Amino acid sequence: MRQDKQPFCYSAISAAALIAALCVASSSAFAQGNRIPTPKSPDDSCTGYGECGKAPKNIVGGFENIHALPPGGPAPRMSDGHVDLTGRWYPDAAGRMLQVAYPLDPTSFQQFDPKKTPEAAPVFKPGMEAKYKRPVPYGDCDQAGTPSTTLEQLSQHAPMELIATPQRLVMLYEYPMDVRMVYFNRPHPKDPDPTFNGDTTARWEGDTLVLDVIAIDERMRNFGGGGYGSWYHSDQQRITERITRTSKNYLTYQITIEDPVVLAQPWKSAPRIWTVAQDPHDEWGEVFCTLNQEPEEYNKIKAHEAQQKGK
Repeated sequence: MRQDKQPFCYSAISAAALIAALCVASSSAFAQGNRIPTPKSPDDSCTGYGECGKAPKNIVGGFENIHALPPGGPAPRMSDGHVDLTGRWYPDAAGRMLQVAYPLDPTSFQQFDPKKTPEAAPVFKPGMEAKYKRPVPYGDCDQAGTPSTTLEQLSQHAPMELIATPQRLVMLYEYPMDVRMVYFNRPHPKDPDPTFNGDTTARWEGDTLVLDVIAIDERMRNFGGGGYGSWYHSDQQRITERITRTSKNYLTYQITIEDPVVLAQPWKSAPRIWTVAQDPHDEWGEVFCTLNQEPEEYNKIKAHEAQQKGK
């Protein structure tokens, strides 16, 4: 039984993204079986996504030993001959949990190199950006769903676990806690009910698994974490996800979003890399964010809302 206690985090209305980010980062560190100690007296700093300086010398924590993984040999295959996507995957090149504050070799931290594979901002139809880029109504915690759960790991750095068989793919996300069950070779229902993850069909194109997603709840955001913010969508949105395990240690995830109501053209992400966990003792952890956990804090929020409405 683990002795580490899960940090107790909540975010009030005024706390906004900073406290939420600290809660997530702290919880994530406790959740991982391969967490890295904080360095002592670093002589360099990190400024953001993949922009860290060279690993400083004479520091505690082993950061200087973290580098991008080699391919690791060919990808394993399932009994039906298709590539086996099974594994615990991290959104970086190191095969372990990393945080933005770690002074790392930038090649181990990046999901993609914007100079080599740029990721353009979405292009909206006239008047649609103002309508569909609106404030989030449900608080600071990230809402689980497609496609944000996978794309936002550019900034959240949490792992996903894939369990593949010839019949289906199970997608488990540590943060925000989310589960997708994808069945192969079945059509979409004629009139699917909207859900947060949408209705997904899957097919193989060579060694690439192609997921086709429709019927995503319109309350869900498209959040890419690439600096261009998030946006909402219409009921006509369609998402295509492409997952390719390029070697034993690597897979790439790329997404295309089509929305004839909101977007002037389809939006395509860069092919983002994920690497399989290298620690054999790396285990699933529970990382859960709530807007407020103390009843008295919730009552304060509700009282403040009532007061604002009365003005």
